[in-house]
Amino acid sequence: MIVNPVARTLPSPDRLATAPAWLRLRGWSVQERWTEAPGHAQRLAREAAARGCEAVIAVGGDGTINEVIHGLAGTKTALAVIPAGTANVWAREVQLPRHPAAIARLLEHGDVHEVDLGTVNGRYFLLMASLGVDSIVVSAIEPWAKRTFGRAAYVTRGLREAATFPAVEALIDVDGERIRANLLMLVVGNTRSYGGALKITNRAIADDGQLDMVLYRGSGIGRFAGYLARTVIGSHVQAAGTLYRGARSINIETARPLPVQVDGDVIGETPASFGVERCALRVIVPTGLRSPLFYRQPLARGALAAGTAVPGSSASVAPVGITGSGTQPEPSRPHPIPGRRRRSRRSG
Repeated sequence: MIVNPVARTLPSPDRLATAPAWLRLRGWSVQERWTEAPGHAQRLAREAAARGCEAVIAVGGDGTINEVIHGLAGTKTALAVIPAGTANVWAREVQLPRHPAAIARLLEHGDVHEVDLGTVNGRYFLLMASLGVDSIVVSAIEPWAKRTFGRAAYVTRGLREAATFPAVEALIDVDGERIRANLLMLVVGNTRSYGGALKITNRAIADDGQLDMVLYRGSGIGRFAGYLARTVIGSHVQAAGTLYRGARSINIETARPLPVQVDGDVIGETPASFGVERCALRVIVPTGLRSPLFYRQPLARGALAAGTAVPGSSASVAPVGITGSGTQPEPSRPHPIPGRRRRSRRSG
């Protein structure tokens, strides 16, 4: 269990202790580690995966989760999350319970899914990455303001930046399609929620081998407000000035460098090259979760306790550890979008 001690909404010590206590009562061996500096969670997660741990419980926000996935990507160690950050986007996306003991129970009774990870300039993201007016905001928010005011800090600074942000000329290559645009904001999503409040990449699926891109063009507070209103009601995909694409590869060059943010933290500047690594991470979610994020069946149910494979799944799961490739047939998409190929059920 990897704990970020400066997470904004960290559970009380007594409440947090219920998770390892419940697991130990069930016969699990649990090690609790507290991070000491940026990047420490990644190192701890990598060490846990190398030791063959069946799961890592990340206690923190989306930034902490992002560090942990860098240590778990490509391994059989599954990720569980006790939400304790500012937005907790992943927790909202998969409807995680808030109580630490409830998360602990998911290790025995939850579903295990394999999900894709997005990449940008060599960095992974589970949720989304972006650049433009919002990445300027993320780069400007001081840690103390984030901890003190939470989302309100982003909203206030976002409105201020939107009023003065000049559109940036950009050249965007989306799976070979070249697009020139005056860029206000561009979001590349592996999941749907942005900041836990908006669904910008609202057709994204986390296990389809592709990313979803939304480009907002133009400048000015009026246009920004219009885009925001359309996004709130879910009609931004058809809005003038908006472009929605599904893609495996996205490359962006801008006339002036723009910050690139990943899961809420700035990781560099443009130019930016996006890609996707398929089925790179195992995640633990509530049993029987019905979510548009997943097209594939769970790899297993209660896998970390009893090794129960899902009926009809080709995955096999052993009582100790998770084995098998989890390869399943590709489902077809009922609502294809531009740039996203329709798949047949036999094209796995």
